[in-house]
Amino acid sequence: MNAWGQAIGFVADAEGAPSLETVIGHIRGAVVEGGYISRGRITSGLKEAYRPLALDESYFANRIEEALRILELSGDLDEYATAAGRGYAPTPPRQIDWGGAEVTMLGAATDAGASVALRQSARDVDRGAAVAKFSLRAELGRPEWRNALVELLGTDAVNEGPTALFHLAQALATSGDRYALDEPNSVAVLSGLGPFFGRADPTPSGRWQRVEESGCFPAIVNSGYSSRVAILNVDGAAATIWFPPSRDIWRWIVVGQTLEAGHPATRYDPATGQFDFLTEPPRQAERAALLTGIQTNAWSWRLDPFANGVIESLMGLPR
Repeated sequence: MNAWGQAIGFVADAEGAPSLETVIGHIRGAVVEGGYISRGRITSGLKEAYRPLALDESYFANRIEEALRILELSGDLDEYATAAGRGYAPTPPRQIDWGGAEVTMLGAATDAGASVALRQSARDVDRGAAVAKFSLRAELGRPEWRNALVELLGTDAVNEGPTALFHLAQALATSGDRYALDEPNSVAVLSGLGPFFGRADPTPSGRWQRVEESGCFPAIVNSGYSSRVAILNVDGAAATIWFPPSRDIWRWIVVGQTLEAGHPATRYDPATGQFDFLTEPPRQAERAALLTGIQTNAWSWRLDPFANGVIESLMGLPR
């Protein structure tokens, strides 16, 4: 690496491109310093910073998008929509504690430019009285499946867990629009069981299957070059359908269906700290894992028992 790379804290990945952690640190540091930066300025600023390193700029787009996704998901940055396009501002500085050996710093803290995805450190490090301290549960807020219940039904269900949202989705699908089953390959339903979630397309695998039996199932419907998540109620040769207002609400419905069937939505090995989501993780649960652990695969993390306890309380347990 040349002197310029060392001066800006550049760390390369296996292909010699800027690592995701480098991009995250540079974006976070710039936004905290500037107070607010547009999406376009972030891109142009990174290209300018990396130009002396003679890198392939075509690689930046996806890496910048993923860095921004992580920064927004973690709560380091807030995204704003303006007439000029998207822009980002830092959130207030705060320390997040979940009872483990470490804590996570978020927002406009002095170490914002550190080339790490999350700024985790030992809990006994003194960051001064000026930094607000929050528990992870307080930072996450009320479980999003409960917010979805209130949004869709106008009532709450504190003690039922995500299964309450699945029951509501069943009712909405049963009274939903008619859906023709004359193109069986255009829809896949989550009617199977087991720890392997699988995928709906192009060939259903894991828990995904074509429509073969009556019941009410989370589904993915293909139309042309697009697909939509749905809840499909099948009664013999007839079917009705309901489309949830967001994919994240659909994810919570899948969690509820999984628990209702008597199966867990997560798996944790306390001996190794290995944690796995067994369904597509809802955003709030993924955020809890991001703030507290180290990601080892798409749906897998290394967590301590305290973090697992918080996520388990969000996701619920099988009936």
